[in-house]
Amino acid sequence: MNKAELLNVLLAVAVVILSIKIAFFNQNKPSVSITNGSTEERVLNNIMTRTSIRTYEDRPIEDEKVEKLLRAAMAAPTAGNKQPWKFVVIKDNQTLKTISEHFNTMKMAEQAPLAIVICGDMENTFPADGREYWVEYVSAASENLLLAAHAMGLGAVWCGIYPMQERVTYLKQLLQLPENIVPLNVIPIGYPAEDPAPKDKWKPENIHYEKWGDTETVTASSTVRPSELAKWTKINPSELKDNPFTLFSNALALSVGNKDKMNAMTIGWGGLGVLWGKDCPVITVYVEKRRYTHSFMEENEYFTVEAFSKNYDSVLKYLGTVSGRNEDKMKGSGLTVGFTQLGNPMFEEGRLVLECKKLYGAPFNPEGFGELAQKEYNNRPLHSIYIGEIVNAWIKQ
Repeated sequence: MNKAELLNVLLAVAVVILSIKIAFFNQNKPSVSITNGSTEERVLNNIMTRTSIRTYEDRPIEDEKVEKLLRAAMAAPTAGNKQPWKFVVIKDNQTLKTISEHFNTMKMAEQAPLAIVICGDMENTFPADGREYWVEYVSAASENLLLAAHAMGLGAVWCGIYPMQERVTYLKQLLQLPENIVPLNVIPIGYPAEDPAPKDKWKPENIHYEKWGDTETVTASSTVRPSELAKWTKINPSELKDNPFTLFSNALALSVGNKDKMNAMTIGWGGLGVLWGKDCPVITVYVEKRRYTHSFMEENEYFTVEAFSKNYDSVLKYLGTVSGRNEDKMKGSGLTVGFTQLGNPMFEEGRLVLECKKLYGAPFNPEGFGELAQKEYNNRPLHSIYIGEIVNAWIKQ
């Protein structure tokens, strides 16, 4: 064999070895290729769109799907890898009917083709004070199961058992559970016969940064980190230094809505005062019925009123002359929209923010007009009057 032939043989052997290694690697690597974009979107969408389903089609759930649900549940995190969970899969119609008849909150169980009772194993928990951690671990398993059901086109609802002792005792007897097994919940599952819209449960007021307190009460929209915000100081409304007469004559911004939909306009009419004693500071504002902001004031419970420095006179003029029906005023104004912990809009560029809860709203009644009001409204649309309790006030540091 000459050198050329020997080289060809060696190359062939190398290719075979490399091919075997590649085949082995492909066989043992995860079957799902994760890309940040599409996978993130799918996972978050599955979480955000999951909702409780209480009516089901009259058809069984395939055994392979039941196993997938249980595998997903058992993938939940546990400290020390305790895995203190046990599962009772119920398909028997009579048992499901019995559960439905005994528990007023589980009427859907009779209609469901399947229910899974998720339990804690008291012999597989931490000792002493750590015993009750089983509730956290089994709850995590329950949520995994609910999300997996939604991802597979199934519907489910979490029905609580523990810690209601009567419920625990009854279900232990019905299912003949051992002494050490405690049922946390019953989850009826089936193919959905309803399509309810998921609830938007986002509430910024439930979030605190670094520590509990209200010094960072004004938080930014989702695109701005709290550490990047200008600092605001919360004050008592009685500490306001502004003259109420000049405050309104200089024009203010009235903002109302939420992160999904909001609008703002300029107001020059209004007043500050108290109702029902000094403990209820209020602001009064007026909005013409033809204004785009009027519908927001009617639909929302809160609104904010904000003062700016003289440098923003042109911006306030823009907010007062351009309608949000015709263009994106937030973008056009160049202002930075933020949201309070109650979820109400404000602008980071302001110097004073008053967050108000609507107490009263109604259109002007011309029958009550005096001579001046009759003259003012001779040829113009009526305003609605809104009185809001000032629940929060901040000034720029």
